[in-house]
Amino acid sequence: MLTQIYIHNLITIQELNLEFKKGTTVITGETGAGKSILIDAILLALGARATNDWVCPGQEKVEISLTFDVSKLPEAQHWLKSHDLLDPSTQDCILRRTLYQDGRSRSYINGMPSTLQPLRELSEMLIQIHGQHEHQSLLKTDKQRALLDRYAGHSYLVDSVQTLAEEWHTLHQEMQVLQDLIQDRASRGDFLKFQLQELEELNLGPEEFEALDLEHRQLAHADELLQHINLTLGALTDTEEQNALQMLNHALHTLEKVRQIDPKIATWIETIQNTIIQLSDLEDELRHYLDSCSLDPERLSWIEQRISTLFDIARKHKVGPNELVELQQKLTTEYNQLELSDTRFAELTKKLNQLAEQYHTAADKLSNSRKQAAKKLITELTPVIHELALPHAEFAIQFDNTDTSAINAYGKDKIIFQIKTNDGQPLQPLAKIASGGELSRIALAIHMTTALEHSTPTLIFDEVDVGIGGSTAEITGQLLRRLGKTHQVLCITHQPQVAAQGHQHIRVAKAQRDNAHHTHIAILSLEEKIKELARMLGGVQITTKVLAHAKEMIEKVI
Repeated sequence: MLTQIYIHNLITIQELNLEFKKGTTVITGETGAGKSILIDAILLALGARATNDWVCPGQEKVEISLTFDVSKLPEAQHWLKSHDLLDPSTQDCILRRTLYQDGRSRSYINGMPSTLQPLRELSEMLIQIHGQHEHQSLLKTDKQRALLDRYAGHSYLVDSVQTLAEEWHTLHQEMQVLQDLIQDRASRGDFLKFQLQELEELNLGPEEFEALDLEHRQLAHADELLQHINLTLGALTDTEEQNALQMLNHALHTLEKVRQIDPKIATWIETIQNTIIQLSDLEDELRHYLDSCSLDPERLSWIEQRISTLFDIARKHKVGPNELVELQQKLTTEYNQLELSDTRFAELTKKLNQLAEQYHTAADKLSNSRKQAAKKLITELTPVIHELALPHAEFAIQFDNTDTSAINAYGKDKIIFQIKTNDGQPLQPLAKIASGGELSRIALAIHMTTALEHSTPTLIFDEVDVGIGGSTAEITGQLLRRLGKTHQVLCITHQPQVAAQGHQHIRVAKAQRDNAHHTHIAILSLEEKIKELARMLGGVQITTKVLAHAKEMIEKVI
């Protein structure tokens, strides 16, 4: 369960340290006070998309941390342990996120840096949020199917069907490409054979073009090379009157005469000796180069013709001459694939049939599990809908399996939630319900019923009671309080009948200070709770009768 939230510099919250208890916690406040800012902070800490708009004006960053007690959550403990994030010295798991003014963000799990994906994985084991607009998403059949799957708890079946479907579609796509290739094989094969024959006759070796290019430059400038290398040798060693080697030897002998005077001279002598050795090595290399460099007009003509041929063929294939070897390898691979295409096609056909068989087996298991879960959900959901001022309502789940041969990632089932709210009416899809109030009550009933089956310990209801009032609101509050016996429930509400049912009451208020708006969040005492309920009941002027009514509402709950 969520035990603590810490917020620093989040929009209008400078600093907040709030502790949560078990049971049902209600969150109230004036319209525009910022009640949802707590939920927003929780979502941000759990990895929701963030911008620098969340940072308090004039501040550098936002800090949000959530502390969860995971002592009774073996799934979360196992996840933390498998990721080397479990702290054996405590039962707590701390999620922290920092948002910077420049748009950067950093996340941490038990003090260790984390990317957002692992953070979101872990958060699904810790908390579940039902938003005020979720009843609109419930109109979509894919959302209805996902909700039923979550209620059924058969994620391993869903994952298996999705994996098999994805594998089948990947192979099927490869098979279609291969099929097109086979149809075009005859003409393509002849064309490839012609191109390969031309390249094979060229008999081009690896990096041959680069070697030819270098040798061409050497032969084309042989006169110039010989002249300048001879001049270099003359300056280094060959000139009798004066050359570099003679001058270095003279300098060496000169320093040898004063070696004993200063120890530094020995280092200079060593440097000159090394230079003489390097100069001798250089002389050997230059003379060897002279021996290998010669004027060979015939060789130069042959190389020029060879390079010209390479450029002509490369131009034909729209590649560089240095890419011809790689092109030959590529065309050879394609030609071999054409030759083996029949074998590969047979392999793919066999594999696709096997995958299809495995898929249909897994999809049938998923369908059966969904149907069993649907019966259970209808049984549990119907009395909850009746309690919410819809005594004659009837809920059903239709399975539309018209195309059982198709291979879809979600399986064979098209799930349609159906409802009728009065006797004599036919069952209709949720999307055809005219009354927004009825839809919001049905959505609330679905959320609460599916939450009972969910292993997530903390449930957040963000103004899901919009559109109800009076006795229906009171029943909603009772249901939320009842849910608080098995789960930790956080509920943002405008309804005093709902707020009265909370085990813990948090009030959000906006204040003006230092020419800026600030959000003040506090846990209310019993006396403060009575005043808050009176405000919700009575509006601007709170009379003694309204206060008495608020007190009576709380006493009825206690």
